[in-house]
Amino acid sequence: MIRVVALILCLFSAALKAQPMYWMAQKGELKLMLLGSVHVGDDSLYPLPDPINQFLTHSDGLIIETDVRKSSGVNYPTSDVSARQVLSEQQITELSGIAKLFELDAKTLLDAPPWAAALSLQMKQLEYLGYRSDDGVDLRLVYRATTKGIPVLSLETLQFQVNLLTSQQDAGKEMLTSFIDEFDGAEKAIKCLLTSWKTGDIKSLEKFAELSEMSPDYEQQFITQRNHDWANKLANKFVTQSKGNYLVVVGMLHLVGQDNLLSLLRQQGFVITKLSEDGQANCQFE
Repeated sequence: MIRVVALILCLFSAALKAQPMYWMAQKGELKLMLLGSVHVGDDSLYPLPDPINQFLTHSDGLIIETDVRKSSGVNYPTSDVSARQVLSEQQITELSGIAKLFELDAKTLLDAPPWAAALSLQMKQLEYLGYRSDDGVDLRLVYRATTKGIPVLSLETLQFQVNLLTSQQDAGKEMLTSFIDEFDGAEKAIKCLLTSWKTGDIKSLEKFAELSEMSPDYEQQFITQRNHDWANKLANKFVTQSKGNYLVVVGMLHLVGQDNLLSLLRQQGFVITKLSEDGQANCQFE
């Protein structure tokens, strides 16, 4: 979630079966299969590799970032900062053009907090490209687990994620300006990013994470601090009996780069084994 196109990952359509990267983390009697996720997608993503589906079927639970179904009582803090206030005249003009393309009301976007305008534009862009949140890996696996009576556990509450979005500096100016500034090249970048995910090209994904770093504060809040929190929960608190088999599904970019979740679990005493084979995406990020 380091760049706008990485904040909500979608899926590039292709005929081949997806071969995403997944790992086993084991510590004593506790086994965690970790799968890097994309949060929206299309039917071309499925089926996932058989070992993932089989592990879930016989697991003690599915662990995800947050269960978006649990939205009752979630509070969205108000903001005195509007998108119009944080954008330059040139950026306002560009936002208006993008809004027209997506058949959105530019005035509504400009009057909204920057983070809200950014999310609205991101989701509309992904919809425009043919992707849906209901086809994201997380929700597909949540549905599968629920139908089989497998517990679904959340590393974070939805309120925590809302607070994270709404507490950004200048109400999310960086999210919005990044979206506008990178819009022209976003479709190509998304396709390469998701081809890299689908083929299990870890070198390409690591390159993307390196190229897409944002401000230190943003990266600390959205990536590093959450990775440390998740590693502590998985190792010490979340699985209270320290045994069992759990499928852990988090955004792919939490599993690559500096201070990634896998390296932090290794520091907690887990033995990490990569189960998937490396692939090659044959595309480049510009």
